[in-house]
Formats: sequence, C-alpha cells, structure tokens
Amino acid sequence: MKNFFRPVVICLIDLFLFFFKRNKKIVLCTGWNGLRFADNSRYIFLYLNTYRENICLDQVVWLSNDSQICSELNEAGYTAYMKRSFMSVYYHLRAGYIFYDQFNNDLFVVLTRKSRMVNLWHGMPIKKFGVWSGLDWNLKSDYLFTCSYFGDELIGQAFHTEPNHYIHGMYPRNYFLTEPISYLTKGERLYLDIIQKKKRENKKIIFYLPTFRKHQLQFLGTTDHEKINMFFNFLDDHGYFLMTKIHTGGYYSNNDTIADAIEERILSLSPQTDIYPFLKEADILITDYSSVLFDFLYLDRDIICYAYDLYLYEHDDKGLLIDYQSLPADRVYSLDELKDNLQKKIDNRDDHAEDRKQWLKKCFADRTMNDTIQALLK
Repeated sequence: MKNFFRPVVICLIDLFLFFFKRNKKIVLCTGWNGLRFADNSRYIFLYLNTYRENICLDQVVWLSNDSQICSELNEAGYTAYMKRSFMSVYYHLRAGYIFYDQFNNDLFVVLTRKSRMVNLWHGMPIKKFGVWSGLDWNLKSDYLFTCSYFGDELIGQAFHTEPNHYIHGMYPRNYFLTEPISYLTKGERLYLDIIQKKKRENKKIIFYLPTFRKHQLQFLGTTDHEKINMFFNFLDDHGYFLMTKIHTGGYYSNNDTIADAIEERILSLSPQTDIYPFLKEADILITDYSSVLFDFLYLDRDIICYAYDLYLYEHDDKGLLIDYQSLPADRVYSLDELKDNLQKKIDNRDDHAEDRKQWLKKCFADRTMNDTIQALLK
C-alpha cells in the first residue's frame, strides 16, 4: 500500500511545485532527530538569523520534535515549529534550502523534493563510520559539507555521494568558538554560571569528552574507586576543575552514565547539551577518538588524548581512520599517566603548538564563514 501511494504523493508534490516554486529566500534547519538544539545545524540557523538581511533571506526556520526547544526559540524571537505541524509541512514545501546535520530522516524526505539539501555533518573524524564501517549510507541526491580536500577523503568516502556535491567552508559551530554566541538556552546559562564561578576561584577548566563506543563506557577508564578518588584529590589540590558530557549516542544506545560519587565532584552536562558554548571555556581538552579534537585546534590550547582502550577500540570497536600517533596532542593510556601529564602542564609546557597549526590548516584549510555561505546558498 505504501509503495502504491508514494508515486501519487510525488506526483502531487511535483504539481504543487510546478505552480509554487521553492523560495530561495527561505531556509529550513533541523538536526539530531529533532531532540536537540545543537551542532552545525544550530549554528548555521543562528548565523543566518543574525545576518538574514545582509544575505537577503526572508525566513530561517527551525524544526524540532521537542516542544520546549520550540517554545524557548520562539520566546527569544526566532521561528521554530514542531516537525509534525501544518507549518512544518508548509516550510518543507516552500524552503529553497534545507540544512540538517546527520540523517535526512529528521525531515519528511518526500516533501523536500527539488530543494537544495545539505548534510552539514558534525566533525572531521578520527574513528570509522558510515561506509567505512560497512553501512550503505546513500547521500547521492544531497550535498555534503566536508570542509576541505582532506575532509573529502575522510567524510566524503563515508557516504555514497557525488564528488561534485562536496561543499567546503568553515563549520558554523567552529565560527562561534571565537565569536559570541547570539543565543543560549536557559540550561546552558545555568551551566555557564557554574563555570564562571569556578574561574573566579582561579580553577583551570578541564573538559573531558569521551566518544561513543559499541559497548558501555567505562568513565575515566577504570572501576578502581580508590584511584578515581585520588585523581580527583589531585585535581582539587592543583587548581583543576573537571566538566564532562556523556556522548549523546552512548547515552541512548548503551545507557552510558557517570557514577553518583564522581558526579558530585565534577560538572556533568546533560547528554543532550550542545558542547560548543562550553568548549570555548576549557583550558585543556581531554578526549580519546572524538572529532572535537580538531575543532578545539581553533582555540590553540592543550589537548590530551586519553586512550585507555586504544587496542580494543582500534580492533574490536569502531576502528580508526587516522594514525593515532600523529595527532597534535599528548597521549596517555592510564589514569596515572593522565595525572602525571596534568602535573607537567602546571609548568605550562606545550609540545604541540606547531603541530596544532598544521593540523588546523589540513582539516579546515583557513576557510571562513563567507566561504560557508557562498557554498551553501549557491
């Protein structure tokens, strides 16, 4: 029955679009299954709204499956609708440009016909995904944001897509690492108040961002409570404060959590939280195999790769696309090594400043938001 009705629906949509051409002054944005206001789709939405008149746009609309997100955005003066609403259907059919950050099923795909659809994606990968992992991920009718020729080799090859559909520019989320963010949610403002309080206490902020794994996360790589307590005692004694966020995918797929005893000593952002308002507050980034490592290069600050399960991750989990030893960061493999590394950083030793610059250029090719706008709104 479904296969019978689809050609009829397509025919009706095409008839509608014959009489009512898509409006290239209307942009529709969404992402993360409509459950988060985050990532590149969030930041292109904010950027386009800020410069809407300069770019000659009439409307920039956000679609969500979360009524609170819609309510907060509308209250702040933006335009947001629930995905399953009449106005959502209207903008699906009228928007000349549609931007999303991961899966096009965040949208009613059949209603996007003859629009310019762009997958903004969300990061220069270290780990394998998509076609690299054996998935049949078809994006042949959409455009794909890859940032650079190096990105074409990594992100581009993770999808079935057309090489002439690669788009190069600056990730919108990275633009806001060094520029003020025009809108913050109520929850983000509460978290930022806590961070600013810690900074007034002269604490150095560590942001620990472990990536998604196939199996449940072992937070900080150990279950030894004595070692964990000693580590946090060390942080307290040396002027460090740790904030973290469980990867959204790990939270939903593996029920990844943080033990209550640890949570009392850190700032744990909710799994749905967008990290970019907080990333810019961090003095040191600790991650493992996350693409956030490359975004953090814009801030030119210390990075530590804490890969306590490197062999397992490389051979029995996602696997790696990049030579791990070449990354512009310190690498440690146990909680004791992590503590020793942080001890050395108290003396402001930095062994990777030049490497960071080279990797930043390799990944993002000095492109700006002007390049992004020109590429997206062609």
